[in-house]
Parts: sequence; structure tokens; C-alpha cells
Amino acid sequence: MAALDEAIARVRKPEYTGENRCAPCTAVNVFVAAAVAVALTLASFAWVGLVAFVAFLAVIYARGYLVPGTPALTKRYFPAWVLRLFGKQPPVDRSLGGGRLAERERVSGGGEADETPFELDGVVRNDNAADLTAEFADAWTERIRDVRERGVEPSDVRALFDAETISRHGARSFVVDGNKSVRWESEAALVADVAAAEILRERLDRWIEFDRDRRQSVLTGLRLCLGQCPSCDGSPVVTEDRVDPCCQKPHLVAQSVCRDCDAALADAAVADRGEAASVRSRLLLP
Repeated sequence: MAALDEAIARVRKPEYTGENRCAPCTAVNVFVAAAVAVALTLASFAWVGLVAFVAFLAVIYARGYLVPGTPALTKRYFPAWVLRLFGKQPPVDRSLGGGRLAERERVSGGGEADETPFELDGVVRNDNAADLTAEFADAWTERIRDVRERGVEPSDVRALFDAETISRHGARSFVVDGNKSVRWESEAALVADVAAAEILRERLDRWIEFDRDRRQSVLTGLRLCLGQCPSCDGSPVVTEDRVDPCCQKPHLVAQSVCRDCDAALADAAVADRGEAASVRSRLLLP
């Protein structure tokens, strides 16, 4: 028995078994194993197919897959709706960038290059860092304190989205126009978004043109730039990691958490395109 356990340990793939086992990959491989076993049964004897199927299941149990390259194959060919059936919800990529962070140029009909208008001019610097301008940062800090003192009302969220109706379902959960549920990571994140949206509406002519998804993208990106926690004025800590989960394409995940009060300030994911851009740059820059 010890010898058997040792043999299994040698072939086991921990990254694809146990808690890391992927349901879509397992399902595909069991289907392939069953199909091959049936083919062997029809071509020879029933016991051959049965033995082969048991052996295939043992390999899937030990290694996580039978067909070589399974994780890459399912990642490439499985549509998002299939992954959702197995609880593999792909991350929402709210970035609108096409991959180049410098100011883009467009070619007019006559062939002359014109600068593309920068959507957040005066709010963030249009460079690789996508840092806040000093003027906006100061105004945002002041407005955050005002919103924190008075508290957030449903009318603030209605103005944020230019919604017809808003219903509140908790301290930081709302339903917009009866069909879109929105929930903030923390009260601090909600206060920051309400404050930022008020300033953007006042100072940014193009804000009214942004749809709701774009507004959420911008506000999330701005929260990744926060220098002070909206709840306690503590210091936020921002982390960014590359994640390459089974059956999903690699993506970049960024989180911002207050070092002092542990408030979750921002959480965002964007598709990894092999660029040197940060998540907040992808969310904020055109």
C-alpha cells in the first residue's frame, strides 16, 4: 500500500488536483476517457474497455487530466457561458484601452494625424502612471470629508448613475432602475465614489457622455489612486498580481486596502495583454 501511495505521489499534479481541481477540465477528460473506453469495448472485449476506463480515471484522479495540454485547451476553446456553468466566472475587464498608454493618434480622412481627446483631462495625468493631478486630488479629499460627514443618500447614487430610480438594499447596496444591482466593497469606497462623481460632473464636460459601466471603471481606477482612506484618513496599501487560473485567460488583479482600518477601497481585474501597464492605467487611460 505504501508503494502504491508513493507511486501516486510521483505522478500527482498538486496544481491540478485537490482544492485546485478544475471542474470543466475534469468533465472534459472523463468524457474523453469514456469515449475511448467505449471504442475499445466495441473493437475488442468489454473487459478491455472497463480496465482502460478505470485506468483513465486513476490518471485523472492523480494528475487532474488525461489529455495532455488540457488546461490550455479548455482555456482557449471553452466559451464563457460554459465556464459559468462550472462556477468559472471570467473576470470583468472594464478597461477600454487598446494597449498603448501614450496619447493615441487617429488618422482623419485626409491622412493627417490628430490627437485623440483625453477623456479625464485635469483629473489624471495622461502618462503611464495615471497619477491624479494635484488639483483634483485636493478637491477630492475635501469632498470626501464633506460626504463622510453628511452620509450617503440614495439620491447621491442616483446622481452618480443618472438613474431614474434607486432603491437601497443595505448600507452600500443599491438597485439602479430596478434591474442593475450595485454593491460597493466598503462604506469608504462608496463615499469615495460619490465624492468623485460630484466633482467629475462639475468639472468634466464629458462625464455626462460616459455610460454606467465606464463610470464604474473610472471610479474604481480613481480609488486605486487614493492617498488617504475615506473612512479614517489612514494609508491605503495597493497590491497588484498576475493570476493565471485554469480554464481562464491570465488577468491582472489590483486591490487597495487601508492599512489602519482594513477597509477594502478597490478591487479590479483586467485581462493581461503582456503590457507593462498597471490596472489603474488600464481603467483610466483611453
